[in-house]
Amino acid sequence: MRWLILLMAFFIALSASAASLREMRLQETLEDVAAQSSEGTPRAINEDIVDEGYTVDGNELVNFLSVNTAYAENLQANPLLVRTQLQASVCANQQYRRLLDLGATLTYHFVITDSTQPVLTQQFIAKHCQAL
Repeated sequence: MRWLILLMAFFIALSASAASLREMRLQETLEDVAAQSSEGTPRAINEDIVDEGYTVDGNELVNFLSVNTAYAENLQANPLLVRTQLQASVCANQQYRRLLDLGATLTYHFVITDSTQPVLTQQFIAKHCQAL
């Protein structure tokens, strides 16, 4: 009985260590992706959207985007359409899919150009791509 308890404690410790290692690797991967994706930012995506770069917050990769006022109103008027388009884009990107499968959250945070005024935020996890 004593050996069984010791063996169970060993496996619990081993699984906790593996989870911690996965989280560390995910964190490092997200930081690499954020650094690479932020190169050359800010950069115009089109006449309405500027990619301000990426940051990492825990297991969350955040893409900051600034938009002009007219486009911001369009985003706020059609949040479901925006979400559907972003979801299709995220789920079609193999690099993002791998990150989501590893437990990451991908967030798009839109603000008004030259301010920090929030417009819209959309978050995606692996489950959102399984539905497609």
